[in-house]
Amino acid sequence: MSRYLTKSRFKEALACITKLYYTKKKEEYADTQLADPFLEALAKGGFQVGELAKYYFTDDPVAENITINTLNYEAALAETERRLAMPGRVVIAEAAFKFENLFIRADIVVKENDTLYLYEVKAKSASDENEDTSTFLSSRGDRVSSDWAPYVYDLAFQKHVMAHCAFSCNYQIKAHLTLANKDAAASIDGLNQFFKIIKQDEDGYKVVAPAGLKRNQLGNQILKNINLDEVIEKVWNVFAVPTDIAANMSFVDFVNHASGIYHGNEREFTAIGKKCKTCQYINKNKESGLKSGFHECWKEHTQYSDELLQKPLVTELWGGKAGSQSITQKLIENSIYLLENTKEELIAPKATSQPITGLLPLERRMTQVIKVRDNDTSSYFEATGLKDEMYKWTYPLHFIDFETSMVALPFHKGLKPYQGIAFQFSHHVMHENGTVEHKSQFLATEPGVYPNYDFVRALKHELENDQGTIFRYHNHENSYLNMIATQLETNPDAPADAVALVEFIRKITHRKIGKDTVCGERNMVDLYELVLQYYYSPNSKGSNSLKQILPAVIKDSAYLRQKYGTKGMYGKELAVKSLNFDDHVWIDPNKNHDPYKTLPAVFDNYNREVLDELIKDFDEVGDGGAALTAYNYLQFAEVPHEQRALIADALLRYCELDTLAMVMIVEGWREMMNNL
Repeated sequence: MSRYLTKSRFKEALACITKLYYTKKKEEYADTQLADPFLEALAKGGFQVGELAKYYFTDDPVAENITINTLNYEAALAETERRLAMPGRVVIAEAAFKFENLFIRADIVVKENDTLYLYEVKAKSASDENEDTSTFLSSRGDRVSSDWAPYVYDLAFQKHVMAHCAFSCNYQIKAHLTLANKDAAASIDGLNQFFKIIKQDEDGYKVVAPAGLKRNQLGNQILKNINLDEVIEKVWNVFAVPTDIAANMSFVDFVNHASGIYHGNEREFTAIGKKCKTCQYINKNKESGLKSGFHECWKEHTQYSDELLQKPLVTELWGGKAGSQSITQKLIENSIYLLENTKEELIAPKATSQPITGLLPLERRMTQVIKVRDNDTSSYFEATGLKDEMYKWTYPLHFIDFETSMVALPFHKGLKPYQGIAFQFSHHVMHENGTVEHKSQFLATEPGVYPNYDFVRALKHELENDQGTIFRYHNHENSYLNMIATQLETNPDAPADAVALVEFIRKITHRKIGKDTVCGERNMVDLYELVLQYYYSPNSKGSNSLKQILPAVIKDSAYLRQKYGTKGMYGKELAVKSLNFDDHVWIDPNKNHDPYKTLPAVFDNYNREVLDELIKDFDEVGDGGAALTAYNYLQFAEVPHEQRALIADALLRYCELDTLAMVMIVEGWREMMNNL
């Protein structure tokens, strides 16, 4: 098969053209990206949007009449050409177009007279303000905005191929993004249940809808078509391509260059930088025998030895900016590649933050650097400031964690795209005498059932019985509760207890009103912020994810290792009460003292860490990808009853560990204080 530069390869080339050499070589190069299109589709949620869009252009049974299903390139091209030659209006899904070594499959193409209307369907939302295409540009209007660049350049690439393809070049081409309209509310119930996803094989999946489904059964339109021809004209002829290959490179020159590189299986090394932090071509498992594209790039650029590149690199430095520039990028541009060589003046912010107890961000980063420089594996622990925080706490302490999803198609009439779904929580309690118990949990996985209001009722029932301090980890729980409060306040069919539920939410959260932050009288304590201020462990390698901080605290705490590494301690009828485990040993030296490694995978062959990476784009901590994928699987796939029960059980156990992890961190800190 010819090495065509496709949409996905073009996207990789934009991010880093060196990746074109490593892609599609899984037998040679390590690739940490999820290799299952079915699970990726479930996590990203775009499959439903793509299938729904077809019904907005035709009332035919979609799968049989407008979709070109063959994966064979030449067959798809021949079928597209045949259909475009048909008289009258023609609608094609997955139409194929080729020009030289460029090949695309367009989501939807509509032929009307001498015009081809191209629609690229994306699982991204837009509002009415996006009708003004200037919203797709930077504030100066001299480039595509960074938020929209991947989508606009994708569309520009497709239009470029169609404009030069032999059987479509004589048509006028009008290019559109088709996006979820966040200003449009669904007019029917159960819209999200019309489209199910079925795994076909390791190479993909298919989406199925009820036989005979018609457009008029889907209610009002909730997708928005935005014409971007004016923006694309600037991309083609005015703007420089955002690439580090060369300055001021034109669109056509970039496409031709990327096509030649990929077709010839050539490797072009480009400058390393911030982009390397998310490179998937890195070998994290040395025993696999696979090459590490990441390290080959760094070796080429730095001329460092393999041994030197095994030291901590600046890509591990906890994130942030030095002025307007990424810290990682600034260090690399100053020829600093090893963490131990980091200079404070290069990573200092423009302005000093307001004084707080504990570590300021710059101090935290320099703590990380100095410990690497001194080969110091001990943790930083600021007991005095943390003890002052603890004096403010009211017992019993409540630890909560939410699992959520954000699906494009609304569950119910009146709801809008991407209104979040809170489907699960776990709740641990720590009493003043040190007793710990897994007190309660909530899980709603029944397909088509909107859980948010029952979720808040259950949470309110558990937390309203005392004035104990409530803990969360990062912003997620606060954000979702405020979102549900807004839903309750704006829903014309709100439940009878809506006012009481909103009052409860406002009491335990904070929110922005104008420039002011308004805090409830029982505003939750963010354990993540306490980590940032009072605790740093070299074992976490700059990450502050709960999954990394917990093993770090365990390594610092003999008390935790003894308590949770002992059989007969944690279980339904044991000293530390559990709702889901009979007798579980959380801390096992054979599993690197990491409780998360004691749980089986929710999906075969994919551990939680791999699935959590799927949501890194929109979640800084990124600890919920596995649960989100599992929930979407139970909602939108055909799942046998036995497997459904197993997945629900896995979800309960995973979420229980997330709140137990918070308990362990507090217990570990208390012991560390006592040992000072």
